[in-house]
Amino acid sequence: MLPSLRNQPIAERLETGLRLHAAGNLPDAAAIYTSVLEKDHDNADSLHRLGMIFHQVGHVQIAVACFERSLDLAPSVANCHGNFAYALRDLGRLDEAVAHFALAARLRWDSPQILCNLATTLCEAGKADQAMAAYRRALALDPALTEAWFNLAAPLAAAGDPDRAERFYRRALRLDPGFADAAFQLGNLLFQSRRLDAAEAAFRAAIGARPGIADHHNNLGVALQEQSRLEEAAARYAEALALNPDHADAAFNRGSVLLAQNRLTEATAGFERLLERHPHHAAAKFALCMGQLPVLYATAEEIPARRRAYAERLNRLAESAGPDAQALADAIGSSQPFFLPYQGENDRDLQSLYGAMACRLLADPRPLAARRRRRRPGERIRVGVVSGYFHEHTVWRLFIDRWLSQMDRTRFALFGYHTGLTRDARTDESARLCDRFVERRQSGAQWRQTILADSPDVLLYPEVGMDPMAGHLAAQRLAPLQCVAWGHPNTTGMPTMDCFLTSALMEPPDADAHYTEKLIRLPNLGVCYGARDWSPTPPQRAALGLRPSAMVYWSGQALYKYLPQHDAVFPRIARAVGDCQFVFIAFAKSQAVTDLFRARLKRAFAAYGLRAADHCVILPSMPEERFIDAVRQSDALLDTIGWSGGKSTLDCLSAHDAPIVTLPGDFLRGRHSAAILTRLGVTDTIAESLDSYVAIAARLGLDAQWRRDLRRRMAAARHRAFDDRACVEALESFLVDAVERAGDSVPVRADPRFS
Repeated sequence: MLPSLRNQPIAERLETGLRLHAAGNLPDAAAIYTSVLEKDHDNADSLHRLGMIFHQVGHVQIAVACFERSLDLAPSVANCHGNFAYALRDLGRLDEAVAHFALAARLRWDSPQILCNLATTLCEAGKADQAMAAYRRALALDPALTEAWFNLAAPLAAAGDPDRAERFYRRALRLDPGFADAAFQLGNLLFQSRRLDAAEAAFRAAIGARPGIADHHNNLGVALQEQSRLEEAAARYAEALALNPDHADAAFNRGSVLLAQNRLTEATAGFERLLERHPHHAAAKFALCMGQLPVLYATAEEIPARRRAYAERLNRLAESAGPDAQALADAIGSSQPFFLPYQGENDRDLQSLYGAMACRLLADPRPLAARRRRRRPGERIRVGVVSGYFHEHTVWRLFIDRWLSQMDRTRFALFGYHTGLTRDARTDESARLCDRFVERRQSGAQWRQTILADSPDVLLYPEVGMDPMAGHLAAQRLAPLQCVAWGHPNTTGMPTMDCFLTSALMEPPDADAHYTEKLIRLPNLGVCYGARDWSPTPPQRAALGLRPSAMVYWSGQALYKYLPQHDAVFPRIARAVGDCQFVFIAFAKSQAVTDLFRARLKRAFAAYGLRAADHCVILPSMPEERFIDAVRQSDALLDTIGWSGGKSTLDCLSAHDAPIVTLPGDFLRGRHSAAILTRLGVTDTIAESLDSYVAIAARLGLDAQWRRDLRRRMAAARHRAFDDRACVEALESFLVDAVERAGDSVPVRADPRFS
């Protein structure tokens, strides 16, 4: 005891202890409270205050004992109930904590802070409805209680009310503009709704309020990355890592940005450092493997070297599951071999290795029949569509749109599973067309249970290899029949995928050797694509950097479709035609990729004594309408060799009747445009070799009459490429036959929702 307090009365000692406690002098305050208890063992106030100090210094169990004894002596002290509840909450005894906060609130019914604490604990206990009621009571007492507005927003967002959650976060920020946590959580909410500009502003506000928080910089980086502002995103990830070198998300995200910029060596080094610090980071292991596949190649010789490196990493990954098997299973789909088919090879063996590994990691030992309801006689066939692209997107246009709107609803019940985050008017349209439509953020395990609970007879995947969650679910047996279409035109290699829905006109004769799935060759193009109505006024050539006198060849495909071994076709055409220009589209996500492509063109043209700058125009990425406006300024379209235009060719055809030069490749992905021209009956510009491709393109530039004749024939025949219901009817017939042959013998309760 302090000597000066030896003869002091208890009341004065307590007052001194409180002053020391408030000043942060915990040892002397504790000594005084203890001295009081030596004279008065039943002094409830000293027990309460001593419990607070024990809690503050981390001795929570001793604190609980002090609070319990104090409340035995004085059960009506609201603050003691509240402090006891804090300690119980720290011990994870949430129900008891709720009970004591509730007692404190009854004793101090006019305390908004106690109600706020009660609400926070109810949230932690999973009692969101009660928590929201408590927050509202707190705000009724004090509308300026910033903490209550902030804490009320999160359960509203979780309950599916993001608009009100946003209003409450903004209310908290109006009350306290420097409330960093509110700005940060607002940014997360806005990001989930894909309002990227607003999310960016919120994250910047959080950084302005608290610049030293790594999470703030990381999440701003994610928002910038989603806007394809990769350099800025990389800088934010670097800042997050400077603040916290162990920040795994920032390290992983930085590696992903480096991959998108084609900086594979740096990305690989970054992922390896991440795995040194976090050896069980499964997503980094997949990224390290997929990171061997560049966005764009500098030379043709790089392709086989990268293919070997990928195969080595994939084999190593497939053999190394061990204790990380569950983590690897959860990470399936996080990084996928998207760029593998752009190498122009038969990928069946490599995809089989990847697919077998994915399916093995995610396998459920129970047979599917034991996990699903039995289909009743006469019941409509349940068809589930799993995709992250239930919004305006190539995949929606090619497949989802007409599957949902054209299939016979007297025979099929449609279930839409939107695994992506983006939503727009197409999402709403899809929801209206489905018997059941699910769109929410869920884990892989939650999606699995959602789909199994619906017991689909068939699952259709418009693509596998692009959307992460679709890639995760495709590796599991969730329906008796599972089919994938050519949204990403390559075999999945997955034993869980039964059939590949393809086009009879697009596949080469030896196509079966390219797939692990059974090929279902749907008639004609295999898609019922709707012709688009393009009405905007075309811009002038000069605005696009095009000469009025030039023969303009449009080649506006994704840059990763262009392989180095085919670069020479452009200078060869230019040498034959003379005054001509080729139009390309920049890679939106990375200037570095565009610069590499530009350097390749410069090298290719120089080899023929020409300047690429005289013949090549690389336009920035642009909205769809402006893209079509630009296409209309061209005289002919040059299809990419090895990976043909699909939707882009159809859209150009619906808006423009320019001839299309194409060279059918060895695989489905290189034969889209040739199939379209075959469907039209205008096959004059389908080449048989690289030399033939160059010769046809050159003739188009030199023979204006032939070009005009082809344009007339294209215009007259283009309707044949659109609104072809034959493929939908064939798909329906296939599904009916396949489901009836498969059967089902597991007795379950009937589901009255669908008949």
